[in-house]
Parts: sequence; structure tokens; C-alpha cells
Amino acid sequence: MSKIFGTARWLLGLPPAKAVEPPKPATAFPRFRELPTEIRWAIWLYALPAPRIYEPAAPTNWLLTPMKPITFLRTFAPPVLREVCQEAYEVCMSEGEFRFGCFFSHMRGIWYNEVRDAIYFACEMQLDRTHIFEVDTIYLSADCALRSPDCRNFLMSKNFDFCDKLVIALYPPGSWDMDVQTLKGTEPIFRKIMDYEIIGEHAWDTTDCSLEQRRKWNSAVDGDAHNIIYWQRAKEVILGFFKMRQEAARLAGREHYEEDLELEAVEVFRKPLPKALPA
Repeated sequence: MSKIFGTARWLLGLPPAKAVEPPKPATAFPRFRELPTEIRWAIWLYALPAPRIYEPAAPTNWLLTPMKPITFLRTFAPPVLREVCQEAYEVCMSEGEFRFGCFFSHMRGIWYNEVRDAIYFACEMQLDRTHIFEVDTIYLSADCALRSPDCRNFLMSKNFDFCDKLVIALYPPGSWDMDVQTLKGTEPIFRKIMDYEIIGEHAWDTTDCSLEQRRKWNSAVDGDAHNIIYWQRAKEVILGFFKMRQEAARLAGREHYEEDLELEAVEVFRKPLPKALPA
């Protein structure tokens, strides 16, 4: 049939008909491979998921934790980017890896972005019942860092040996000894705390900070609330703890992060997770 129509167009002196190509989707980029490697790599990196916060679920039988994968209140699927092509896979795995699986291996673990993702310890139970090490970014409850009886031990823990960014997360007082199961079905939302804002009360003594420092704080606070502390002052003590922790790790010959710690504080709000739509 096409030959007949072609002959008719020739007899009428019309130009030959062009082949009709199927429309290309708006997302198609047929010349992507022609881009320089550096630009393609940057595009793949940009396509990775936004930073994710992982909160350990703290199982009841924590003695068996090394044998089983670490469980989290909420998990995320590995990036779809891994399945696009070999180059995308290499970019994806250069930023993260499968971690926290059986026997602390990648087996049955989750994909964790070493650069963007973070672990959030909202209460003491999560620190005591999980074995999570070699994490760059950690969110730690302000109650664990400031108000708990073991606040110094939390900050000197081996969990923080490779931490290069610590975020103190302010949640309602008393959260350090709460049951982590109360957080199920919610996700944390953060607001940055400035240096001049009060971050709460502290339980530090003269072992943690000098009497002169404490007197200076007390003179800056009205009334009898002598344990109230501003974030600017709290940072000084926490950074001092990390200097001591680095020195202890060095003397013990233990591998650790040796540069200056990046330190922030945030206020935490809990937002209910959206319910899944029925299948």
C-alpha cells in the first residue's frame, strides 16, 4: 500500500512523504551520553534521594542484635537510580552502601548514604540496645546530652568515634528514658536553634565544666533556674567532651575522626506519617 501511495505522489509531482516517528517522552535525553563525565556524574548525584533520618527501633531482646539486622522505626527503599545503568549504579554506590545487616554486615541491611543520611538517637534505649558505629552524622536527644545522669557517658561513647557532625535534638523534657515505641507512626521535623536561645536545663557538674563556667552561666540567667543553659554555652562543654574523647581514642590506639566537630542544635516536632492508600 505504501508503494502505491508513493507512486501516486511521484505522478502528481509531490515530494516523498517523510516517515512518521513516534513521539518521544518529555523525559527522554538521547544525547545524555555525549555530556562530559563530570556533568553526567553531577546529574546522577543530584538525582539521589534527599537526606534521610533513621531512628533505631531498639528491640526488646537486644542480646541477639548482632545476629539480626538492626531494625528502624521507618525504612526507605534503595534509590531507583541504582537500576538505571552501570554508571548510575557506580555513582549511587560511591555515596552509600548497604549497612546495619546481620552481624554488622551488608547482608539484609539497608542502603545508607554516608554523605547525606543520619542516625537519630531520641532516647537512651536506642543507644543501649543497638550497635551502630562509624556513622558520620548523628542526631542525639538533648536530654541524653544535657539532662540524663549519664550525659557525659553518652557523649564519650564509642558510637561517636567517627562522627563529624553532631546535632543536639531538643524534645520535651524526660524523653531520654521514654519508650521508643511511642515514636512509631511519626517522623521528626526540625527547626534550627540559634546560639542565643535557651536549650533547656543541664545536669553537668564540676567534673564536666569548671565552677567558674557554671557561675558565669548562673549570672546570665534570671531567677533560681540555675541549671538553664543557652546553646552557645552548651556548645562549649560538648566540644570539650569531644576533645577529651578524641584524646582517649588516640591514647587507646583506636581509629577515630580527628578533625573539628561540626555541632548544631534543633528543636524537634513529631509529625504523623501519612497512611498508606488501600490497594
